[in-house]
Amino acid sequence: MLDSSSSVFMNNEDDPSVRSAASGSLAEALLDQIECGLVVCSAGGRLLQCNRAARRELDAGRVVKVVDGMVRCPGGSADLAAALHDAANRQRRRLMWLGDETQRLMIVAMPIAFTGFSAPTALLMLGRRDLCSPLGLEMLSIRHGLTLAERRVLKGLVANRSASQIAAAHGVGLPTIRTQIQSVREKVGVRSIDELLLRAAQVPPVTSWYECRADA
Repeated sequence: MLDSSSSVFMNNEDDPSVRSAASGSLAEALLDQIECGLVVCSAGGRLLQCNRAARRELDAGRVVKVVDGMVRCPGGSADLAAALHDAANRQRRRLMWLGDETQRLMIVAMPIAFTGFSAPTALLMLGRRDLCSPLGLEMLSIRHGLTLAERRVLKGLVANRSASQIAAAHGVGLPTIRTQIQSVREKVGVRSIDELLLRAAQVPPVTSWYECRADA
């Protein structure tokens, strides 16, 4: 993909319109590969642009959604409106913890410098609901040669399940799960479950090809 885009730039160096179009397409493609929701809004909350991860969150409507072209919280939130206004007009950053007891999401509102819009804009960066994306977890498992059973255990730990909960979910004994957890730690090269979860959190937030295709 990069080689193809590079050839566009090389063969059309004297055509700014082609160069600009290729650059825009490349930027959009790059953002869609990130499993982190990015939403560009006006100071008043009008949706201007978002990547695929953000679109999935907005479509779900659990904490934020689009209503008549405006980014809103289902139950209403003065915090979101104030954060967008301050980010766009006062260049201030704010971390919010939005939603109710059953659905919560951390969201950062921050200024974004872009001359393509005529009015002040803000960027909403949506927190991840999972410690590690499904593809990232699969890549980590492959990288360290985990068995299918060990992958299920790792997935359970990343989902904040206890060893007993994982054992019950898969119909195996607790000693078996504990042995598998120890094996996972040894293969990944960490000394504790906390270190294991930290390693999972360090995997880049990659989006799978299938998720991109499903959203197309």
